[in-house]
Amino acid sequence: MTGPTVLLIHPTIREVGVATLKESARVHLAPDGREDTLVREANACRADALIVRVEQATRALFEQAPSLKIVGMHGVGTDAIDVDAATEAGVLVLNAPRVNYVSTAEHTLALLLAVAKNVACGDLAVRRGEFTAFRESRLPMEIAGRTLFVVGLGRVGSEVARKCRAAFDMRVLACDPLYDRQAMAAQGVEWTSFERGLAGADFVSLHVPLKADTRGMMDRRAFAAMKPGAVLLNLSRGAVVDQAALVDVLRSGHLAGAGLDVFDPEPVAEGDALTLLPRVVLSPHYAGDTVSARDRCSRTIARSVLAAWAGEPVDGVVNPEVLRSPRLRLSRAPRFS
Repeated sequence: MTGPTVLLIHPTIREVGVATLKESARVHLAPDGREDTLVREANACRADALIVRVEQATRALFEQAPSLKIVGMHGVGTDAIDVDAATEAGVLVLNAPRVNYVSTAEHTLALLLAVAKNVACGDLAVRRGEFTAFRESRLPMEIAGRTLFVVGLGRVGSEVARKCRAAFDMRVLACDPLYDRQAMAAQGVEWTSFERGLAGADFVSLHVPLKADTRGMMDRRAFAAMKPGAVLLNLSRGAVVDQAALVDVLRSGHLAGAGLDVFDPEPVAEGDALTLLPRVVLSPHYAGDTVSARDRCSRTIARSVLAAWAGEPVDGVVNPEVLRSPRLRLSRAPRFS
């Protein structure tokens, strides 16, 4: 079997991934990730596969580019891909589920510490000559022995829980429909309901995929249920949080602060209310984007696309039901783990 033609959007995938693809595939670069551009370029080169990161893989793309058989996500979250439309069209969707969970967990702790210790505001105060005034008015929080509530105990959430227990002896609560009390206890984590976790935690850390039942889960009602003086951390997807409600609850003083790596929409507009709040630490959706993690991600998704094309075992299959579909565009279904 000859290798596939893979459509990339520069610079979605790093050079190590491009090099991996070029070992047995033809690589075609699209100048941008707009829907009309991807349709045009996919048809021009008769692309068998497409790899995206933040670009949208839409229903129109799958319908208007019939040569596409595989769409790979350069990362974990697949909300940029219309998975239902891909499945209906017979297109296999892949992601890279194990490449950046350690980096994201590390960044979670960085935001937790930055908010609790007033790092960003303290730095600015020193630079502005407000050394003494800030020190006397904005004392930092202690973390040791506090309670962390992890919403979503997947790879990232589990790693966050482990690190917080080991580093700060924190009590960790969690809720996740995929884990029962026994499975959580094996990780040293206490099962709780969403409502009780919000009410009892000093820090609430979100690590859930964006789905119908998680979109807007942190709304005004959820914020009202949180413990006064608590801190919110969001390293999942921006749309999991009602940002207007978050701004209001921060302004009211009910929450002590927030650490956010994701937003809705992205990028954050200049002058957005979140950027004007002193108790918020922001980062540009790059928690999982260390150099090492991006290299791993690029190699992993490149290898997965090639393996799927060859019908070999592949990890990170997002829509396994398509492998049993008569509409499957691949000539043979790969095995998946």
